[in-house]
Amino acid sequence: MTRRVFQFLLALALTLTALPAMAQVDRKLIVIPGIVGSELSDDSGNVIWGRASSLKASNFRQLDLLPETGAAVPLTPTDALRDVPLVFGTINIGFYSGLIDFLVGERSIFDSAAQREILGNYTEGTDLFVFAYDWRRSNFANAVLLNDFVRANIPAGEDFDIVAHSMGGLLTRAFLSDLRPQDFCTDPEVETDLPPETREATCAAAYGSLGDGGWRGIGADDRFSEASRLHTFIEIATPHQGSVNVASTLIDGWGRLSQILIGGKREIQDILLSMVGPYELIPSYENCCAVGEAGRPGNSVVAALDETYWAKLVLGFEVTPCPYVHCAAKRALLRIGLQNRAVMDQVYAQGLPASVDANHVMVGRLVDGTRETMYVARGAAGDGAGITYRVSARGDGTVYEGSALAQGNQAFVLRSKHPFIVGSDEVHRYVYNILIDPVQSVPQMVNSERIFLGGGDVKSLALNAMPQISGEGETVELRLEMNADPAQIFDEDALADARVDLTLTAYGEATPIWQQSVGINGDLSFAAGGLAVFTATLTAPGEGVYVLSADLAGRSIAQDLLYVLEDEG
Repeated sequence: MTRRVFQFLLALALTLTALPAMAQVDRKLIVIPGIVGSELSDDSGNVIWGRASSLKASNFRQLDLLPETGAAVPLTPTDALRDVPLVFGTINIGFYSGLIDFLVGERSIFDSAAQREILGNYTEGTDLFVFAYDWRRSNFANAVLLNDFVRANIPAGEDFDIVAHSMGGLLTRAFLSDLRPQDFCTDPEVETDLPPETREATCAAAYGSLGDGGWRGIGADDRFSEASRLHTFIEIATPHQGSVNVASTLIDGWGRLSQILIGGKREIQDILLSMVGPYELIPSYENCCAVGEAGRPGNSVVAALDETYWAKLVLGFEVTPCPYVHCAAKRALLRIGLQNRAVMDQVYAQGLPASVDANHVMVGRLVDGTRETMYVARGAAGDGAGITYRVSARGDGTVYEGSALAQGNQAFVLRSKHPFIVGSDEVHRYVYNILIDPVQSVPQMVNSERIFLGGGDVKSLALNAMPQISGEGETVELRLEMNADPAQIFDEDALADARVDLTLTAYGEATPIWQQSVGINGDLSFAAGGLAVFTATLTAPGEGVYVLSADLAGRSIAQDLLYVLEDEG
């Protein structure tokens, strides 16, 4: 064989290993991001939400739908987050360029089962579309817009698929359901004592403007016209029954420094409480909410959507004088949000219509520190004091696994935090095997590779940067906590010699700007109890978004995000 022929055959073989599979179905795909996962831009095209600078006061205040003076700044959803992931209080959201780049064939991943590189074969704008939406407003309003989006992009008579992350799954379920909210905005028979101007501002904040039909069109009795064409529905870490992290974001989830940057806790709440979208993510599963103190006797569970609990004990609407501007409108939005959350529970209980051919539900689990239950002290003034939480490893750090579960083919993503799930190779491989190169069976565990350390089999873990939103030059504490499987706990001597590599890398870059090999923190660890803790500190670098990674033998086992901001003052 000549050298030239050999080179040709080698090049051909390498090329073929990275070819996308020929899709066995000919359906278009819509990708729907989660809460705070869509960019919002002003009329001049400036991205107000979607950059690291979005957390600064000058941009964040423009998200207010009920500002103290003047009208709300008109913002338009322009794209999914592609440049950086963002944090919204205690909600961490991923970014979507990794998933989209894979689906359109601009990035490949290695499939260990097939022993080859795989990549998607969609074309954005032709058979792949991103539905960006104003996540501040109701999922039911955005379901109306999704129906319009399908009609505009998917030719009549064609089926289509949806991949939805986080709240995007709730939006899709609202789109598939015939249930609608019923309040003074959507039903003219419902009365309100709000003055006409306040009523109009409240309804605009909740539902926006939906063209000729206005927000009243949400109350239509018929099922959305395009819903019956949805074929395959993939949900990634969707909080079907809400998230305690959303509740804590409404209360006091922003940290000391960000409160200074944005203007303080009450100013943050004033902005957040103008949005009905987060209310529709309030937890509603059994034992989500209680009065008392976590881990103490005398606690009692309350009804998940008890209006007095939220209005008085949690948010302080009964404080005199009311601590919020446009208090009556925001109090009405709370009621609308709680009612809509109850409708979302009915949507969830109703299940998917028979017209949906396949539903795949990916659930995150085994991330320590997932908040399951929120406790509010009896007699709390609604100022964030007296709030405690019960935490566990039953979730992805943001969504409790019991809330993410649903009927359908269930798959579990292990030890991956909420913002990293949608960007993980394992999830992309799963989507590939469903939509691009369908297989007979799909895995129950999306990423099942085990982690061994110090003689133990690591079951759950969590890596945290504290504070997560920092100022330049501030000291940031790093903590990696691992819990071993009781069947194979750590060996004390072996654990004493264990080391983990911590690295900090600017988002989107490959070379770390900080790295350190750390050993066990003996004061915080308890080998016999299956607990191993590694700690370190670093000085926050310049403004930007950074990925903190914990690596074991060259393999990344945990990640977290660090946001560094300059003080605008």
